[in-house]
Amino acid sequence: MLIIGVVGAGTMGSGIAQVAIAAGETVKLFDPVAEASLRGRDMIKKNLNFLVDKKKLTSDESSDIFSRLDIINSLSDLASCDLVIEAIVENESVKKDLFKNLESIVSPEVILATNTSSISITALSNELEYPGRLVGMHFFNPAPRMKLIEVVKGLRTSDAHIDYIAKLVKRWGKAPVITKSTPGFIVNRVARPFYGEALRVLMEFGTDHASLDNIIRECGGFPLGPCQLMDLIGLDVNLSVTQSVYEATAFDPRYAPSLLQQELVRAGKLGRKSGEGFYTYPVNDSDLDIINTIKKDELGSYRVRFIKNASIESLIARLTAAGINLVETARDPNIATLALTDGRTATQRAYDESISNLVLIDLCMNFKTTQRIAVSHSDQCDPIAVTQIIDALKSTGCKVTVIQDIAGMIVARTVAMLANEAADLVHQRITTPNEVDMAMTLGTGYPIGPLLWADQIGLKNISEILKHLYEHYGSSRYRTSPLIQRKSITNQKFHGAQ
Repeated sequence: MLIIGVVGAGTMGSGIAQVAIAAGETVKLFDPVAEASLRGRDMIKKNLNFLVDKKKLTSDESSDIFSRLDIINSLSDLASCDLVIEAIVENESVKKDLFKNLESIVSPEVILATNTSSISITALSNELEYPGRLVGMHFFNPAPRMKLIEVVKGLRTSDAHIDYIAKLVKRWGKAPVITKSTPGFIVNRVARPFYGEALRVLMEFGTDHASLDNIIRECGGFPLGPCQLMDLIGLDVNLSVTQSVYEATAFDPRYAPSLLQQELVRAGKLGRKSGEGFYTYPVNDSDLDIINTIKKDELGSYRVRFIKNASIESLIARLTAAGINLVETARDPNIATLALTDGRTATQRAYDESISNLVLIDLCMNFKTTQRIAVSHSDQCDPIAVTQIIDALKSTGCKVTVIQDIAGMIVARTVAMLANEAADLVHQRITTPNEVDMAMTLGTGYPIGPLLWADQIGLKNISEILKHLYEHYGSSRYRTSPLIQRKSITNQKFHGAQ
């Protein structure tokens, strides 16, 4: 049994303390504001009582766990600790001052840990007498429920300390991912395109925020849409993380903050906590789906050409089962043509490939089971052809959302950019494919790790989407990761057999 010190008794600090005492450790919890320490203690007690009510713990087990919590009144009371975890305000200078004070209290072999979500571990340790003792332990909120912990290594952090902390958090029932200290670490860096691409789509009036969220959730399989999630996190908090990563990466265009998000924050529209963000709370759900224009028994008279792609084979099977007359080739140049997006706008692709009536469909997590499909069409497309394809898709039982003709549509550009960001972390040896995928599924609830998803789509397809986005926008924001370029050329994968 270890003695763990936790500094900061807010939601995160008390959550970390609960994790440690539940794992059998003794915890000394300190907050410079005495009332905060008591609130933290009461929060832990309330959480344990909830687990008793849910039959997850017995009353005796809860009492035994709670008995290992010690509220202390001075930093000096942490002198006997084996490990001290900081969970205070996200401010570099304040954290540095705390660690210098702690170093004068605890023995040299004691590990100091910070729960920072984005501040450089190297920077936090550079004024310590023993900089190798400082480790990042980024818990996710709520700490008792979230499995993931990012174990972060600064430039001078001891490898032995990293290994020790990784083994310790496993014993606590958590899933550690080891990462070098890089802007945003793994989760907050890889997740930036999830918000950034959504904001760009909205800036281009590609669709409205509710439809965008519907598409990301129901087509992409994500638990929440980007606008819902930004409202939940707080638009100001989300913007602050983006700004931090942007500045820390020497203003890389990939992480450039959105003017739209900045305006919402300036207006005080911060999301749920202010009552209004992208949505006004309480939310009045609305669905902006296209209405069927014909009877199902007329669908058999439609002929739809499709451009073959392995990703949509199950959708083609659904259309065939619904009685749609599908052809791969057609002499009639005016026939409605359906294709999976490759990153080009429908208008550009129709021009490049001399297709009169082109309708694109967005990527779906699973075309066999999806209940929603997003489509866009070229400017040259006959409205009748658009209607035919919409009704054909609706015949499978899917809702259809029509968006503007934007490059990469919504899910495809988002997934490609998530995979691109994850690939760069692997390329730069900040982390591994397994760890980045585990971090994104456990830390953000993504339906699948971005690199495994890229493997399934095919790295050549991901590379093609990114190439077309880069050509369309002319921005280095969409530059393809060198690792994706290499693997796509040799038909390799990030996971499993090549």
